[in-house]
Amino acid sequence: MGQLGTGFMVRKEVEKNIMSFTAINERICILRPKGKFHNITLINVHAPTEEKMEEKKDKFCDDLQKTYDRTTKHDIVMILGGLNVKIGKEKAYESVKGKNTLHDV
Repeated sequence: MGQLGTGFMVRKEVEKNIMSFTAINERICILRPKGKFHNITLINVHAPTEEKMEEKKDKFCDDLQKTYDRTTKHDIVMILGGLNVKIGKEKAYESVKGKNTLHDV
């Protein structure tokens, strides 16, 4: 049974402007809507967390790079989604994260 997934929610009025949707794998997918002056490539990602094995993180980075390299060169390209960034406990980050965090590093 799958645990991960990426996708897009598209309003009915916008659906006619979608040129393509491609699921690369459980962590990466692409939506390509028409734009007024340039078409748009949206790459949605669900990155592995720091605790994952190096091989999984390396595979994700390789897959994302290959996906980006295959985009249409004249499109506007945006990468969005869950990049699983962690902020440390340092006092300098309190204005961003508050006083508490779930991790030590």
